[in-house]
Amino acid sequence: MLQPLQIAVIGDMHMLFDDADIEYFNTSEYDALLFVGDLASKNPDSLFRLLPTMNRLTKPAWLIPGNHDTTGVRQIIGEITHNEFLMRFGASSQPRRMARLTRELTGATLCCYSEHTLPGGLKLVAGRPFSMGSTVGTVNFRTYLQSEYAIGTLAESAQLMKSLIDGVNPPYILMAHHGPRGLGAKATDIFGADFLPQETDFGDADLEEVIEYARSIGKAPLAVVAGHMHYPTKHGRKPKQWYLERNGIFYVNAARWPRIFKHEGQTWRHHVRLTIQDGKVDVAARYVSGDVVREVRDDYAFLP
Repeated sequence: MLQPLQIAVIGDMHMLFDDADIEYFNTSEYDALLFVGDLASKNPDSLFRLLPTMNRLTKPAWLIPGNHDTTGVRQIIGEITHNEFLMRFGASSQPRRMARLTRELTGATLCCYSEHTLPGGLKLVAGRPFSMGSTVGTVNFRTYLQSEYAIGTLAESAQLMKSLIDGVNPPYILMAHHGPRGLGAKATDIFGADFLPQETDFGDADLEEVIEYARSIGKAPLAVVAGHMHYPTKHGRKPKQWYLERNGIFYVNAARWPRIFKHEGQTWRHHVRLTIQDGKVDVAARYVSGDVVREVRDDYAFLP
């Protein structure tokens, strides 16, 4: 039997992570920290300004890169506009940035299509890095994924993740930057798009396929943790569903943006608490302001 585990899931920071976060997490009750990507802002090199702060973490931590981490502006524009030239032209700098990230990140373990062991023995499976979702059925940042992992299609990505599932011994958590398709198409659904002309399920098809495969062979994850789809929504600032349970699996979107904000004169910092005990999962959003910690479980409130 695995020991009870307290995990903090930190969503899309976009540079909003500082000394106060370090002090809180280093002195917290958490056994492990999971960063679901997008540390950087729109400037791809901003990531490296954040690393000295992250490297002061003393808790075991794992990071999957998001679509803003080591990727270039031209690449991102190419992905958004489906411009093959920009995708390839912008990709030339990504291997250099990834090499630098691998070299300079010491406060967390970098995760890309990989398996890891959390404190107490719980397994962690990391999926496809750099995902930003798509309605055209392709993997994002294909040039780098092909050179590094021989992945050029969603089918190839799904097959590689399935091989990780085949090799893992449950129980385990599945971590990605972007969540799976199939959990709702409304802008307020957990991975629904709020930036397109019409509401759309923007989740990853390869991740959906892998989760269904895992269920079919009796290896369903305890939880799937991701981010990318910010909340509250862009249109109308509506609360977004940030977690749900389906078929015995907990799905978490930790991408509350901005994760550091002011409310009624106080500065609040957001993350998600994931507690695993006796094979059961408990989840709550946590808002921290100094010594005050408030939790949200039963509604989609985005202010404490």
